[in-house]
Amino acid sequence: MSAFLPHPFWNFSLEVYAAEGVSAGCLGLQERRQADVNVLLLCVWLGASGRGTLTVDRLKALLAEVEPWQEGVVRLARAMRQRIREGAWTLAPPETVEAARRRVAEAELAAEHVEQLMLAAHWPLPGDRDRPVQQRLRAAIGNLGVYAVCLGVTPDARDREELLPLVAAAFPGLHRLEIERALGIGR
Repeated sequence: MSAFLPHPFWNFSLEVYAAEGVSAGCLGLQERRQADVNVLLLCVWLGASGRGTLTVDRLKALLAEVEPWQEGVVRLARAMRQRIREGAWTLAPPETVEAARRRVAEAELAAEHVEQLMLAAHWPLPGDRDRPVQQRLRAAIGNLGVYAVCLGVTPDARDREELLPLVAAAFPGLHRLEIERALGIGR
């Protein structure tokens, strides 16, 4: 449960990210492709909620807007959390080190929340869930494609496999084969 005020994008992200395989896939894309997990979630949320599609220019502008926060706060908090976790802190009691790591993880989560609010501020109106689900699915996958262009990445089979749990969690009413086809898996 989140200690943050509810927001449609944040609520979507918490629900979807908790689904099986989503965190591993998103973190894999973060590690291999330098993808911002919040932007991956945004791409899918915009499509799934019926808020539509992104253009390369619009997404590049959003990325430029949040980059100072992502670089100067989110990545620093993540690096500090990882450093604490990976370090050999022999002079400090392990439970104290773990408590410090948890606090830094909480700060990282708060920084991620701020970034999500910055991104979502561009879509203050409710979505249109009455749009046909196939149209919303195409929009979500199209948005992910736009993000790949912004990252300078040509998605490969591994990227598609890592995106599958995310898209499947955002569209729980669709059969997995439909999502695989839409992502270009198994063609």
